[in-house]
Amino acid sequence: MPFHSTSAYIHRWLQSQSAVKEESITDWLLFNISQQTDMVYYKTFTRNEEAVNGSDWEWWIIADGNFGIQAYRFLVQAKKIKSKADNYPLLSYSNRNGMQIDLLIKSAENKNAMPLYAYYSCCKPDINNQITNIDYISEELLKWCQDCLNGCFFASAFAVKNYVFNKPKRIIYDNKLIDRSFGLSLLDLLFSSETKSVCKTFENLNEHFIHSSKLNNNNNNTENDRGIIYHLKDIPSYVKVLIERSDNLDWYENEFHSDIKNLSGVAIIDARGNCD
Repeated sequence: MPFHSTSAYIHRWLQSQSAVKEESITDWLLFNISQQTDMVYYKTFTRNEEAVNGSDWEWWIIADGNFGIQAYRFLVQAKKIKSKADNYPLLSYSNRNGMQIDLLIKSAENKNAMPLYAYYSCCKPDINNQITNIDYISEELLKWCQDCLNGCFFASAFAVKNYVFNKPKRIIYDNKLIDRSFGLSLLDLLFSSETKSVCKTFENLNEHFIHSSKLNNNNNNTENDRGIIYHLKDIPSYVKVLIERSDNLDWYENEFHSDIKNLSGVAIIDARGNCD
């Protein structure tokens, strides 16, 4: 299972080479998965302006909907979590454009994309705390991989902001963050007979995005009511080209520069035929 093996390798990598950079892990993670299955395609870019939007890469899950292709859009920011130390400075990182987490959420809301943190950590989550803390993933799915070895976890940036910044400043330990995240290995459900469960999770994530976006803007009238779901006609052209898997994309960055200038890469998980 590609996501299991990749996440387990990252765990061992962090243990044996604690100084490894998060950028190196991210590049290897996406490349390695794309080499293990033709359901995943990853395109890197030579330049990006992460400081503007707070994200590292864009991730699309392509599935079958009732009226053709249906896609889910995610913006991801990677963070290498410190073990048994304060991670507040890491999450409160700012630049001249503002706090990174706010840039990530704002950019995601503007793009109708779910803002996620990808944590790189050797910390093992407590399944009971995960079940309590994560309301958009079922207990059944979380327990499906409770004993899996993960070095990569995902967490809603909305939930991170609420936990870290909507309360008095305090020490943020790694276990508290990991207990509010789910392992990369869960994505292997896209390749299994249980895909309907994980596709339901995408719908739950969509509801989480809509609800959290409204709370974040203190406004019940938001343009994000469609959430992170896209139909074929709404998918950006730079993503459609990658879905079609053209062999020669030397022209790609120049053609779509304005669309991808804030990204270091785009990853496609093509689950068509698995989410009926």
